[in-house]
Amino acid sequence: MMTQVKIAFVVAVALAACSRTGMGSGVRDDIGARMQTIQAPVQMCYAVALERDRKLRGMMVVSFRAAPGTGQFDQITVSRDELGDEQVKKCVVDEVSKLKLATPQKSAVTVSYPIEFAPTN
Repeated sequence: MMTQVKIAFVVAVALAACSRTGMGSGVRDDIGARMQTIQAPVQMCYAVALERDRKLRGMMVVSFRAAPGTGQFDQITVSRDELGDEQVKKCVVDEVSKLKLATPQKSAVTVSYPIEFAPTN
């Protein structure tokens, strides 16, 4: 039986980080919406990891760029990893790499996006 998990895509913190780059609210909303689309697969990766380590929890900050013209998320790195689980880290990076902005921008957009991992029980 899979463990119930909760992943908070900490949009408020991420958007505050984005605002320093001077991007508009439409771009921030677009990034938040794209990140929400990967919540289910990332939750599944975390649930599998919890089966290995029931105490696994913490913050992961994913940094990436939305490429100019295409909006494709690239240059993905994990700048903070409190979980320390390579499989979850790889899963998050793989899922983020599938994303792109619905409305690409003319210039690159650099983002740091925090994700909080915690079991629901």
